[in-house]
Amino acid sequence: MDPGYYVAAGSLKARSFQLEVVANNLANAATVGYKPDMPFFAVFNKAAGSGRRLPLSGYLNDGVVFAETGVITEQGALKATGRPLDLAVEGNAFLRIRTPAGDRVTRDGRLQMGADGQLQAMDGNPVLGKNGQPIKVDPKNGNVSITADGTVSQKDQTLGQLDLKAYEKPGALKRTGALRFDPTGATDAPVKATVTQGHLEQSAVDSASTMVEMIRLNRLFEMSMKVASTLTNDLDSRSINDVAISR
Repeated sequence: MDPGYYVAAGSLKARSFQLEVVANNLANAATVGYKPDMPFFAVFNKAAGSGRRLPLSGYLNDGVVFAETGVITEQGALKATGRPLDLAVEGNAFLRIRTPAGDRVTRDGRLQMGADGQLQAMDGNPVLGKNGQPIKVDPKNGNVSITADGTVSQKDQTLGQLDLKAYEKPGALKRTGALRFDPTGATDAPVKATVTQGHLEQSAVDSASTMVEMIRLNRLFEMSMKVASTLTNDLDSRSINDVAISR
């Protein structure tokens, strides 16, 4: 088969993955603390590994295969909510949460107070302090105060400090849900961040530019489809002619 067909087919697959990633980003344009994904690709040359001494021209034979996605860790805008347990992290850090599957990090600062006063994420998993343990407050002791460095207190009594975590390559963190990441194996970095109480970080997705990107990818997908279709028709035509001549 013509190596150009493989290139066109690889392009179609790559564009499909790109469209899926962009569509997911757009779907989370209003999700608190969401960080968009970006697809990365590897290049291959079909002719180079064919063993048929085909020309190695990049125009004909260079194709792409889907490699992986990375996280774009841009800062989202902060929105005031006035709710004492809403936190916005501004900078390079994440909040650390303990889940049944292990510790996870997130930028989703929508906290709640459990029945025993434990500070928790919205799904009930505890938010961890510097000592690696959940932070507990007294539900009957008034509002909770959280300072810029994550220190949690009530009525001038310090109850703990949020364990803010930063990493050398945050874009390589493995996503384990729309808002959580698995830090296993990631190298820690100095924390350069502050916590703002009564605010939430909004999604870092730019809806307008993401829509433009989706339109662009749709057009590229259509172009790849036309190339694949043209090559297929050409192959069919040559097959018919060759069969007819051989007879």
